[in-house]
This record gives sequence, structure tokens and C-alpha cells, in this order.
Amino acid sequence: MTSPYAKAALFTIRLVACGLLVISGALYSPDIFLYLSHKPSSGPVMLALKGMPMVLGRVVYAKSKALAAHLTKDLE
Repeated sequence: MTSPYAKAALFTIRLVACGLLVISGALYSPDIFLYLSHKPSSGPVMLALKGMPMVLGRVVYAKSKALAAHLTKDLE
């Protein structure tokens, strides 16, 4: 996978995955501050929903090489 198109696709896919991880951290930050101040935080359902971007980001990052190869197979 040395094609410049494949490298660009891999970079973009990994950038999106990193963005999803950052979004998940931003969603969790108020709950972390509430936990540190000993106040009740969101319920378990809301915490699970806030964790979905993290799970999706990790899956996208794990499959990024295969996804980039699949997207650029016709360009080589």
C-alpha cells in the first residue's frame, strides 16, 4: 500500500477516528468534573450513549488500513 491515494485515505480515516475519540472525551468531561466534586452524574444509559463515539472511533482506527485499501483499490 504505497500509493499516495492510499496514504491520503489512511491519514483521513485515522484523523476521523481520532476526532471521534476527542468528541467522546469532550462528552465525558462534564461527568468527570461532577464525579470529582461528589455530585450525582448522568445515568448509566447516558454514559453508554456518550461512550459510543469512543467505541466507533476505535473500530474505525482498527479497520483503517483495510478500509483505505478498499476505497483506493480502483485508483491504483
